[in-house]
Amino acid sequence: MRLLTSRLNDTARSAVRFTIVGLLGTVIQYVLYDALLWLFAKWTGDVNNWLTNIAFITAFFIEMTINYFFTTYYTFRSHPSWKNVGGFAASRVVNFLIQMALLNFLLFVLRPLEDVIDIDRWAGLTAILAAGVANYFLLRVIFRKKKEIQTQQQERAAAYPTKNLSRTAR
Repeated sequence: MRLLTSRLNDTARSAVRFTIVGLLGTVIQYVLYDALLWLFAKWTGDVNNWLTNIAFITAFFIEMTINYFFTTYYTFRSHPSWKNVGGFAASRVVNFLIQMALLNFLLFVLRPLEDVIDIDRWAGLTAILAAGVANYFLLRVIFRKKKEIQTQQQERAAAYPTKNLSRTAR
């Protein structure tokens, strides 16, 4: 992996790592969601919107917990702290709301087609994938290292030199 990303700057490298973690999280969430749909169908004989939502919420929170550690250690090369767990949770709340809104919109709109396609599976996968893109930008702000921020400020200051405005007393 390092060989592939050695020529990238830190921001691009973390974007690649985020994509890997995001894909892993997507797979984990979808596999859990699909397994819960299967269990609910086996137990009840049918899956309705309530059970679909329960499966989706359960899979989301399990995946979120796993994803926090991957994001902290691998993506942003950081350590768990109350600050980043709070920021991570806040960004995931936004992600969760987007996913749930999209899931339920698709369930509502596409339910008449359930004889043609498996609405529960496709609506869940679509919601997971669509909400993942915005998550990187939220998490990037939260896990930004202080050193990186200072480096950017120094680079900006060097790019735009200002005149010395202090005057000596005459």
